[in-house]
Amino acid sequence: MGNWVSATEKSSFLKWFLKHYQLKQREARMFLEYLLKKHHILQNLSFTDKIKYNEKTVVISSIQADEPGFVYYSTRGKSENVSAALNDLMSNPTGKLNIVLHFQGKQLNYRYLKLLESKSDSLKTYRQFEQYSKDADALINKVLLEQEIKFIKLLIDEALDNRDEKEFKRLILKLQDLENELASKKKP
Repeated sequence: MGNWVSATEKSSFLKWFLKHYQLKQREARMFLEYLLKKHHILQNLSFTDKIKYNEKTVVISSIQADEPGFVYYSTRGKSENVSAALNDLMSNPTGKLNIVLHFQGKQLNYRYLKLLESKSDSLKTYRQFEQYSKDADALINKVLLEQEIKFIKLLIDEALDNRDEKEFKRLILKLQDLENELASKKKP
């Protein structure tokens, strides 16, 4: 799952794919065959698992898949017209093109998996989730600490009411420790 995949590897996989899978739309097969004839388009072709709505993306499905047979996404919207996608591709043959293939067993197919774009977007999302998780944990710990401080203050009041000097001093020390801990958590 490296960042760069040669046009030869892409071509080899697409030939294998066409040989082993029947597509839902005959025109989708013609689209892939057109890509195979254009080395410069293959160089700008990226295999991906997700539709990129802000970039040109083609989705092609085999007959075993539940997804539509052919869908083309571009900045102008969504189209199921293969001719429109081909015309757009011919008018801008050096532009980046993403392709999503749906076929049985793709998650276990090493030929396909090694062509997929790097998982940097997934890693970025994971890191963002991790940061949110850390922030949430810090907030929860802060709130729990504040609640414990409130409770200790109530116990201090009770110790004063009962004139229990020993308990009062113990609770004051505990309160100071908790307040110091809270102050240290507030520092960035």
